[in-house]
Amino acid sequence: MSARSQKTPTIQPYEVYAEYPPKADSRIVELVLEVYDPPSIPRTPSPTRSEQKLLTGQSNRQTIKENIRYLAILLLALSPVIVILLLHTQIVDALHPELDWLNNTKYAFLIPAALLIIVSFPPLFGHELINILCGVAFSFPRAFGIIAVGSLLGEIANYFTFKYACTARGVKMEAKDISYGLLAHVVRRGGFWIVLLIRYSAIPAHYATTIFSTVNVPFWSFLLAAILSLPKQMVTVYIGYSLKPSQTDNDTSNIVSKVILGLTVVITLVALWFINRKMKAARDDYVYSRRKGRQGRVEGGRVITGSDG
Repeated sequence: MSARSQKTPTIQPYEVYAEYPPKADSRIVELVLEVYDPPSIPRTPSPTRSEQKLLTGQSNRQTIKENIRYLAILLLALSPVIVILLLHTQIVDALHPELDWLNNTKYAFLIPAALLIIVSFPPLFGHELINILCGVAFSFPRAFGIIAVGSLLGEIANYFTFKYACTARGVKMEAKDISYGLLAHVVRRGGFWIVLLIRYSAIPAHYATTIFSTVNVPFWSFLLAAILSLPKQMVTVYIGYSLKPSQTDNDTSNIVSKVILGLTVVITLVALWFINRKMKAARDDYVYSRRKGRQGRVEGGRVITGSDG
């Protein structure tokens, strides 16, 4: 056979490359898309250093400073009471003309009521001193009525002032101060009973009101708690009443004064213990909500600000 008679063999394409360019099988593409599900939400940010210390119960320098500050405020608020209890005879004798004038002058009771409204705005203080002097100047029912009206009006004014003027600052303080933020978190989720317990605790009432107003505690819940906590004001009024010259030798009055003071101290400590217990129980949930808040700011493309401890 000659070379011309030989036919050139036809090369058949390999079946894998039967068609070029290869067409993608739509079923395979759909299967791949179903299998691969890219994460659309970033992971929750890790706790900051201050949040870690809060979760583990470790004290840091900021917490120690806060505790010293709160203790200083408490001692400063109680110092007039301590001074009056130690030097009540000299003080009552020195103020006897003025106290008689308050008791005998028409509408003079408006003066201590107005002073109570003024000192209801932090960082002012002096409720206890005014309460004791009212107890010395007036009869016990009248003194307590003056204190109740003045305190309630001052607390209401404090509530609305901070609600409409300082809410934005309160939000910033929650983000910056983790201890304050935890207390605000407990107040929001605790409802009326937590508000009432805080009113009975060692936290000064007008400082607590600033928290209630900036974390949107309903006004009627706040007002009811303020009314139900008025017996706490009654204690210092009765202490002043028992310091009257006519009552100093009255054994019954002295015993009642000491019993009321002792019960108030016990109730205050129990309320403070319960609030601290609630705050410890809420630490995990509070820290997690802060972490989710940072995650939301990341998704929104905003820069995260705030203390990292």
